[in-house]
Amino acid sequence: MTPGTGSTAEHVGGPGRQPGSSSGGVGRDTMLTLGSRLLLTAVIIGADVILARALGPDGKGAFYLLVLFPSLVALAVGMGLDRSLAIVVARSREAARSGFANVVLWTLVVGGLATIVSVALFGPGTLSGPLRSVLPGISDSQFLLGALAIPGELFFGVGLLGLVGRRRIVSYNAVRLLRRALLLLLTASVVASVGLSLEGALALNLITLVVTVLAIVLAVRRDGSLGLRPDLALLREQLRFGSRTVLGALAERLSYRVDAFLVNLLIGVSATGVYSVAAGLAEVLWYLPNALGLVLFSRAVIPGTDSTALASTMTRLVVTLGIILALPLAVGAPALVEWAYGQAFAGGGETLRLLLPGVVAYGVVSVLTHFVIAAGSPGVYTWLVGTGLALNIGANLVAIPLAGIAGAAIASSISYSVTAVLTLIVFRRIS
Repeated sequence: MTPGTGSTAEHVGGPGRQPGSSSGGVGRDTMLTLGSRLLLTAVIIGADVILARALGPDGKGAFYLLVLFPSLVALAVGMGLDRSLAIVVARSREAARSGFANVVLWTLVVGGLATIVSVALFGPGTLSGPLRSVLPGISDSQFLLGALAIPGELFFGVGLLGLVGRRRIVSYNAVRLLRRALLLLLTASVVASVGLSLEGALALNLITLVVTVLAIVLAVRRDGSLGLRPDLALLREQLRFGSRTVLGALAERLSYRVDAFLVNLLIGVSATGVYSVAAGLAEVLWYLPNALGLVLFSRAVIPGTDSTALASTMTRLVVTLGIILALPLAVGAPALVEWAYGQAFAGGGETLRLLLPGVVAYGVVSVLTHFVIAAGSPGVYTWLVGTGLALNIGANLVAIPLAGIAGAAIASSISYSVTAVLTLIVFRRIS
């Protein structure tokens, strides 16, 4: 049973009106999201270039890992509330109020506990916890600044999908753009005035996260979906569904992030900084499929909707445009990376080339896994991305010692491509 059905659905209210029914059709939401993603791309790259030049390879690598860590923890302790909330809020405004109230409660309690546990596992002071071996060379203050982002990352991720479930696509895109644009503005201002340290960059990341969390709250309030009374019966239903997707969501996130941790462990933080530049530029090609996938998901969660034809069309579009965009990027990658990021990051150019085939292929996964989940098959989704993650880790453990960050790029590209093929096979069987 999905959240918002059965007895729980009756408890939180009747069907009500469809969320965002006056906001336009698929075409409008798609173009709006794509347009915002293009602007978001420019903002993200701008901030990344400034951070890289200010911090150097070592600092850039450490920053990348310390921003990545809380997002992974938040995803894990979120227990799939993001996708289950999207389904709950699509049913009625009354259900949305209860669902959002549950998220606030979960963020404060579970997000806060996750921060405390993370700091304890890192080992403050003279203690040495297991996380120190995963993040070597990170100081106590740096880790604390990273860990403090866990509750904010939890609410940010869940709240954004709640906006998608309510089909508030304008608000969703505005919040995403706000976070990146504010980070760009603050980073550029600090670098120009006093210079930027790793601790300063992490503090700026926290500030932008707080501001965007408040922006989500305001967007939910404007929608009339902000509630402060948790519904424990609904929360259990949300967690029951979400727990079926959380392993898959975590496996998918790790599929395109675990390579950075492995590079850090097997080579070092400086190589991680260079690799993060290549990965960040390659992932620009994912903005299109992610945008289309979210639009598809916002339709597919509506009861009685058949989105098979829409999913097929979006997948063909993603592959075609991905190839068109990847070709010039592959040709100009070495010159582009060295010009934008500096000589210290020049090795990222060839790494970017090696990542591109798999990144283009993975666009299929970014679109169709939304369809798989909305179709009520989260277990299949978990199997798909879990298989890809296992292949990614195994291939990276072999390739990184042999070929460094180029080996990591090849291994990741292969795993992305295999996952894409498996996803297409599954889609044909369930559609």
